[in-house]
Amino acid sequence: MIELYFILYRLPRMMTRLARERNRSALAWSLAAIGAWIGTELFVAMALNTLYYTGVLLLDLPLQRSPLFSIAVYGVSLVSAIVAVSLVRRALYQRTETRYIPLPPPPPRFEDDAL
Repeated sequence: MIELYFILYRLPRMMTRLARERNRSALAWSLAAIGAWIGTELFVAMALNTLYYTGVLLLDLPLQRSPLFSIAVYGVSLVSAIVAVSLVRRALYQRTETRYIPLPPPPPRFEDDAL
């Protein structure tokens, strides 16, 4: 339940603030952070489960997973999701503001028309 708080409230709020400070799209960066969280969590969980079932086939591990393994998979996938969001946040944080700085006026020209 606390994970939904971070995905639906905390991440968009954090990314919106940073994006607006840097004149970037708040919606795009919020969706990027949410996508990084969900995508990384799913990818890591699937990779670890695939690794376990490969061990079932090759090493004769028990087909029934232990609850400890399930908790470990969830913990590792959650930590990797937090790291992925931190990388997205760092990418946005490193983007500087794009400000328009006008060119200076041309130097004065002194002509000797008086002579």
